[in-house]
Amino acid sequence: MGDAVHKRVQVKHSLSPRPRITGLVVLLLVLLAIPAAASPPANNDGTSESLAGPSLSHLEEAGYMVAPPVALVTVQPRPDTVRENRTSLIQIAKKAAERPKVSIPSGLFLLIASIAIIGLLAILYLLIRRTAGSQRGKKKPEKPSLAGNPTVIGETPAPAERTTGGYPGPAVPFPPSLEKRFVHPEFIGEGGLARVFRAQNIRTGMTVAVKVPVRFDEVTGTHFTRDIVFWQGLEHENIIRILSSNILPVPYIEMEYAPSSLAAISLPLPEEEAVRILLGIARGLAYAHEKGIVHRDIKPENILLTAEGIPRITDWGLGKAVGDTRQSSVIGFSPAYAAPEQIAPHRYGRPGPATDIYQLGMLLAELLTGVPVFRSEGLHDLNTAILEDIPVIPPWNGRHGDKLKQIILRCLAKKPEDRYLSVVDLIRDLESVTGFPV
Repeated sequence: MGDAVHKRVQVKHSLSPRPRITGLVVLLLVLLAIPAAASPPANNDGTSESLAGPSLSHLEEAGYMVAPPVALVTVQPRPDTVRENRTSLIQIAKKAAERPKVSIPSGLFLLIASIAIIGLLAILYLLIRRTAGSQRGKKKPEKPSLAGNPTVIGETPAPAERTTGGYPGPAVPFPPSLEKRFVHPEFIGEGGLARVFRAQNIRTGMTVAVKVPVRFDEVTGTHFTRDIVFWQGLEHENIIRILSSNILPVPYIEMEYAPSSLAAISLPLPEEEAVRILLGIARGLAYAHEKGIVHRDIKPENILLTAEGIPRITDWGLGKAVGDTRQSSVIGFSPAYAAPEQIAPHRYGRPGPATDIYQLGMLLAELLTGVPVFRSEGLHDLNTAILEDIPVIPPWNGRHGDKLKQIILRCLAKKPEDRYLSVVDLIRDLESVTGFPV
């Protein structure tokens, strides 16, 4: 027995450290695996003895050094690492598939999308504003000054940046298709729907005025058609003559050239000069009324002056045939010279010959006093004054102030029937007051 134990001790000490550690680990696992209930039966003296023989305490009492028994355990080979990893990945995938799905609420998704879109728009706005700010510092071409009161009949587009063909004058283009007919065009004025150029007719060599549309649309086309229809047949000393007109290659009107207008002269005028000019305009309108045509837009810009100072009426685009009860597709007027029936036709009736008489009175008052009869800050207040207020004519220096003021007030009556019955009656009163010949 002692030899056997001694051999075990030698075997134990002859083992290398690694098998000893492995054996201790295996022994620990075995001891943990043995249930506590499987304890060996106790002896009579109260001590337990293993089934394999005497206990270690008996051997120690006998003087033997006892080493703990070494269990022979077969070590299983370690599983393949790659396969273990594969198994782990598969398990992870299965667990991920078995987890509950997480979905984003539609409201939250729309909120995130809206924030993203707003952010993109804000960036785009900043880029556009920066570009506009850089261009704002550049010098813009000056727009030609249009003195006086333009006709209210739509907006006028901005002129082009340079003159076609390199001609002198403001940066307003002359139609290239008309360059075969006219040379040396120079911009001289612009109204609500048309521009006027001074040019030289290639065939005749005359200096003429060429009127072309500002834009090409239905309203402008109607205005130009009226200009041609009502104007072309009028031959009078106090009406600008049309020399030629056509709608091809572009709509245009060629007319005689007058170097100035009432809008360009200094006011007020001496009494005799003011009456002389108004008499010339009234005679031209009386002739047009005899032909069955009313102008409806008498104002300083539409009264041209020849080199000899003769007044001549231009721009018949708002004209209308006397007795024509059809609703006009071209509705326009100059606010400061509008007659009450042009502002409120439901109250005062349709515009007609009495409208021209009203505007003659407005023009005579401005020539004598230097200021319009009705002046207000806004269009609404101006219209209210024309419809409701009694005209107040400032005094001027002259021999016939009282009589001329009575003529003006009769022209400016609110109701058309309270004015002069015809332009001929107005001419007769002016001539009788001032002594001008008939």
